[in-house]
Amino acid sequence: MTRPLAGAGGRGLVLRTIVDSLTGAGHEVVCAVVGGPAEVVPVDRSVATHRLPDVRWWEVAGPAAARRGLRSFNERLYYSPRVQRAVRRIVDVERIDAVVADGVRLAPYAEDSGRPWFVDLDDLLSDRYDLWRSRSMDLHQLLGHRRPTSAVASALLRRVPVGRVLASEARRLRAREDELARTAHGTSLVSPTEAARLSERVGAPVRSLPMAVTATVRRQWTGGAALDRRLAFPGSLTAFANEEAVRWWIEELEPALRADGLEGWQLHVFGEVPESVRPRVTAPSVVLRGSFDRERLHTELVQHAFLLAPQREALGLTVKVVEAAVLGLVPLTTPQGASGMDVAHGDQLLLFRDGEGLARVLATLERWAAEGGEQTAQLAERARTWARRGFAAEVLTDRWAAVVDQLLGTPAAGAGPSGPGAPGGADDVVDEGSRR
Repeated sequence: MTRPLAGAGGRGLVLRTIVDSLTGAGHEVVCAVVGGPAEVVPVDRSVATHRLPDVRWWEVAGPAAARRGLRSFNERLYYSPRVQRAVRRIVDVERIDAVVADGVRLAPYAEDSGRPWFVDLDDLLSDRYDLWRSRSMDLHQLLGHRRPTSAVASALLRRVPVGRVLASEARRLRAREDELARTAHGTSLVSPTEAARLSERVGAPVRSLPMAVTATVRRQWTGGAALDRRLAFPGSLTAFANEEAVRWWIEELEPALRADGLEGWQLHVFGEVPESVRPRVTAPSVVLRGSFDRERLHTELVQHAFLLAPQREALGLTVKVVEAAVLGLVPLTTPQGASGMDVAHGDQLLLFRDGEGLARVLATLERWAAEGGEQTAQLAERARTWARRGFAAEVLTDRWAAVVDQLLGTPAAGAGPSGPGAPGGADDVVDEGSRR
């Protein structure tokens, strides 16, 4: 995996789901983290965790990745023969039976492990990069937590023509995604829409395996309560899409509310805000609340009535929307933010396309509040029922158990056909007492 289990964010939740689902299905799990943050993050004590060497910049620029046949920058940023050897040692010492790779970036290590291997792609990065080509961003932003700390390197990266880089990377990643879907023993994406698209593209089965969303707290709705005009937005602004969403609120959405006579609405942002980003997201209608661990974040979020996910492009499956529903909040998002989910406007959430649309949604909520708030509470309950049906921990445990059955050549009852090259022949012998 590309980060410790203690890491926050949407991808961290997916990784936590994979580990919890596999252990919940009775398998022993061994985690291997490539590099990680400079400040050591405690890892989960319930699973064996190895901290692998980080990839150095001289290795990224070296010829090893090219010799391995890796052409995308994403793979090169994480590939090193030193890490490859470390993974093989873990596979041998821990008696590993199958390997799951965290995304296209780490797929080469799983492929070279000598064991049945599965790739959880998360999102289709090729599609995401195509969408971002028109965005005003620099390569330093795009690299995220892999960006260099050197001021000189940072300045150089900001001068790179990002549009051309993204176009080239999208082409390379699309070819690599197709190759992985055809050659891995199994492949998955978070979004069912993207899973179906990739499956159709390559003519091979691709699973949809989203994150499990659970919470120990829940918002309590009280009839006749005063309307809460604070819109919660959880998400680190180190991610470009989150920064863009907050800037859309500042530049278009909130001004449209005031133009329509809707006063007092605020966006409360929960997440890390880099100092370089802060000037771009500072406004009277924005409250920067800071970053919290997940349990504390849930405690904060249930003090709000509504979650706003102003997503302008369809990028996988929006964790914020599902999490809001599980917590008992009413999710407000765009059709893009609801893509890949079986939801409808007015049933499990409220949708808007632009500032005028958001003004109509919030005007409806103000009217419902004046009428006692029962319709708002009912919508929140429908959203929670929907989220629990598709994203409960036990649901994902069953689905990951089917993945392992496929990898080890013992398909579960009702499971679909294996992917190309999937194990299952007479020579596949597994020690039932030590599946890892």
